[in-house]
Amino acid sequence: MNTKPKVIKPDSRENKTTVQVTKEVRELLTRIGLKRESYNSIIERLITCFEKQNGISESPSEPIETKISSGQINIGNVMLSKYERITISIKDHINLEFNYGPLITLEVTYNKPFKKEDEFYQIDLKISKIIFDNETYSPKEFFGVLQKDIVYCREFVYYYLRAILEVIKIEFKKSNYFFNRYSDYLDLARWRTFLLNSKLSPEILSNDVERVLLDLKNEKTNNKLLKDVKEAYYTKIKEYGRL
Repeated sequence: MNTKPKVIKPDSRENKTTVQVTKEVRELLTRIGLKRESYNSIIERLITCFEKQNGISESPSEPIETKISSGQINIGNVMLSKYERITISIKDHINLEFNYGPLITLEVTYNKPFKKEDEFYQIDLKISKIIFDNETYSPKEFFGVLQKDIVYCREFVYYYLRAILEVIKIEFKKSNYFFNRYSDYLDLARWRTFLLNSKLSPEILSNDVERVLLDLKNEKTNNKLLKDVKEAYYTKIKEYGRL
């Protein structure tokens, strides 16, 4: 039986923010943006255009509706969400089935929720680095793929979901009654039961968990990524370490 991951290092120096939008809005921003223009610049242009079209001065009384308690910012018909980014480190074992062997440390970042009732909240968890045997690796170096291709490596998905659960425990004080074994974390029905009964934002289930697990079931057609995972350092540790 797996023990719960241990949080060892909240980093209070991290005070970055992120703007949370749907995939469709992100693609729209990409289409209307200029070559190499940042999302921040695109959004600034949209705000300026909106203010000009609606006759809003530089110091309007109510130009933008901001809902501080929910992290929501309404600009016309567009709603953006802004959250503080938090960094934590989590320890776990290499051997996932039997919970023994060498330890690795995952450094992850996520959105800090404004409140539990924020129905638009997404964790948006990113694994930024992995520490093993006193060396630091990127996800690509350690697992063979970037996080956007996480479904090519089941173990990468597992560590991601372990971190998701730890964030839920930290931010919403939810206990882990549903996940004890490696296979539990890859069970979508278990996640649906846990999250729906926890009454958290539906975006956590649909975007942070469900999207990844549904994609994990799909056929993997990128042979290069399959080869990269097979030759990744994590795979070699398990192979040569006989874990």
